[in-house]
Amino acid sequence: MSGYVVLVTGAGSGFGRLTAEALTRRGHTVFAGLRDVTGRNAQAAADLSASMRVVELDVTEQASADRAVSEIMSAAGRIDVVVNNAGMIFPGPLEAFTAEEAQRQFDVNVLGALRVNRAALPHLRARGQGLLLQIGSIAGLVTTPFTGLYAASKAALESLTEAWRHELAPFGIESVIVDAASYPTSIGLNAALPADTERLSVYGEAFGGFTTAVVQRSTEIGGDPREVADAVVKLIESDDRPLRTVVGPAGQREPALALSRASAETAEQAGAAMGVAAFMTR
Repeated sequence: MSGYVVLVTGAGSGFGRLTAEALTRRGHTVFAGLRDVTGRNAQAAADLSASMRVVELDVTEQASADRAVSEIMSAAGRIDVVVNNAGMIFPGPLEAFTAEEAQRQFDVNVLGALRVNRAALPHLRARGQGLLLQIGSIAGLVTTPFTGLYAASKAALESLTEAWRHELAPFGIESVIVDAASYPTSIGLNAALPADTERLSVYGEAFGGFTTAVVQRSTEIGGDPREVADAVVKLIESDDRPLRTVVGPAGQREPALALSRASAETAEQAGAAMGVAAFMTR
């Protein structure tokens, strides 16, 4: 196998597809994880299979994650990198969401990464090396109105990534996260609005104005989503992998970078104050 053996989840579109394609061009052996490869993602699976291996993977099911990793091990004999990209967004006022909808948001964005990493980690640990790379969001650092569920899920992913980094370092395994700004990808097309339309309507004017402002600002700033894929490739191929990498147009990137630096400094100070600094890896 050439280069690294990489599993990319949610590889059918957006950052996942761009990342899988970029890694393939760089000579790495890529396994593109997609759900429903004979149904809604049949065309994406057909397109990707021309240059990489497609594995069926539904991150909301542990058995599916286990099967996908087993398939990779059978085909490649090892797995070096997991890119946890699969995700979705539930925009809207928190009051309008049911607990079941919130559970779905976390099931994909947070528990999905937990399941896939759980499936891969015994194999990484056996080799004494590996990389877990999560695709996060600036929303995990800054919470704005009407993004509460999504931001909370990405903030949780930040915490998991940092915990993995500390806990897995003794085994030679690294954990990092790429905090991406808003880019024109398909995630917005797949957004799930609250089912409770009555409560949603209470916030109608404010929510509509917020959505319009976000779209307008995104159009003004622009940005190429391939920047995120390029950042992922760079991290995978680098010997120096920081915990957080912020990617986005300057207007969004600089404030998020400042928050990221402040968070790292505060975490280091808090760890020292709690007497656990020796167990924390930077």
